[in-house]
Amino acid sequence: MSWAERLLRLSETSTFRHASLTAFVFLLMAFGSILLSNRQIENFLVEHVRDMVLADLHGHERKAALQNSSTISQALTLSAPRQQDESIALVLSPRGELLFGDSHFMKALHIAPLQPTRWHDVVIQDNTGRPVRIYGMQLRLRDGGIFFSAFNILPMLERVRVIPMVAGAGLLAVLLSSLAIGLYSSVRSMRRVDRIRSALRSYIGGEREASVPASSNGDELDLLGMDINNVLSRINGLMDEVKSVSSHLAHELRTPLTRLHNRLDLVAERLDGSLRHDVLEAVQEAERIQRMFKAVLRIGEIEAGRCNHSFEWFDVRALLADVMDYYQPLAEAQSITLQLDKSTAGNLLADRALVFQALSNMLENALKYAGAGASITLLVRLHTGYVDIAIADDGPGIAPELRAEAMKRFRRLHGSEHSGSGLGLALVSAIAKLHSGELVLQDNEPRGLIVALRLAANHWATERTTLSHALRS
Repeated sequence: MSWAERLLRLSETSTFRHASLTAFVFLLMAFGSILLSNRQIENFLVEHVRDMVLADLHGHERKAALQNSSTISQALTLSAPRQQDESIALVLSPRGELLFGDSHFMKALHIAPLQPTRWHDVVIQDNTGRPVRIYGMQLRLRDGGIFFSAFNILPMLERVRVIPMVAGAGLLAVLLSSLAIGLYSSVRSMRRVDRIRSALRSYIGGEREASVPASSNGDELDLLGMDINNVLSRINGLMDEVKSVSSHLAHELRTPLTRLHNRLDLVAERLDGSLRHDVLEAVQEAERIQRMFKAVLRIGEIEAGRCNHSFEWFDVRALLADVMDYYQPLAEAQSITLQLDKSTAGNLLADRALVFQALSNMLENALKYAGAGASITLLVRLHTGYVDIAIADDGPGIAPELRAEAMKRFRRLHGSEHSGSGLGLALVSAIAKLHSGELVLQDNEPRGLIVALRLAANHWATERTTLSHALRS
């Protein structure tokens, strides 16, 4: 499995989704907090500068420098070397003459004599083209002149904005840490879930000793594993009871049926005429009951995984040829043509005896229902992700709405004139499930039916691939 596929699987786990959702909500909250803190810091800084401007005005007022424009201009000229770099001061005479300050700021701020007292908060450019944000107060003097005291707060804002950025970096680190923790938890949970699924698949495949790893002092997955183990243990106990009852029942019924069969044979030998014919029919019915009983027990063994089975690589073409040779005399007796598809070549990983039995049941059904003069083909078809081992005929086929019923136990299609117990396809379906596959019925264009044993693609390989598997093992 590639890293991309693993990440895709992890992204589909509930643990990772919850961690991602939490991280996303936390990221939104952090982003909102940064914006809010930026706004709050800016408001705090503006209020601080406002207090500085008012303190500067009160200081000049205490020195009686705010009497007229000439007085404040002289006071500012004397204190200019001690002023802060970001402070801005302008003094205009009642006639509009600039007595102190930079004329560029006067023009940019549109300050003129006889204007009322007011606050300024604007962004302009200085003489060098550098943007500055001016925040200050314009005060009208008693002689009609103007005194403007302000500060460039942009450098201050740039310095304090480092605080939200540092906080944002810390929040980003927390976010990445939470995602990393979520990813680690997802990987750990996925591995444990995979172990649980692997144990259950092994149990379904017939390994009755399979169990889920669990600790009595663990988390919810361990508790789930303990419950699963208890369920599996209970199932094993019930299966043992059913097996014991079935074996005992089979033994008790097989002996009377065998005796009944033998006695009917003896009676038939001593009789003549129509009475002998009736007894022979009773013998055939006894044989049919025995076959049906064996088929039911066989299906139960296969579905429960209690039958002896061993997976190995074998030539599927040779297997199909054996099946065809075995039923060739019966096909010739019914004037049915059997043929093996020439494109069939490769190797199959399965239980050869069970697949032979499945194909035998499939071919028997085709011989029974295809009709005299029909043509039956044994073939293998490779598809994307799976392989079909199929029996195709050109007989009347089965209606699509009846195909699901045809695969159930003791289900025989309405109007069928052929004898049978209705267990043939049920047995094939059980064998398919034992191989983690399925039984598929589909149309054979232009006429007929295809009955396919469908297995996963990893059960199929070419001869070269199979040889490499054998060498590595």
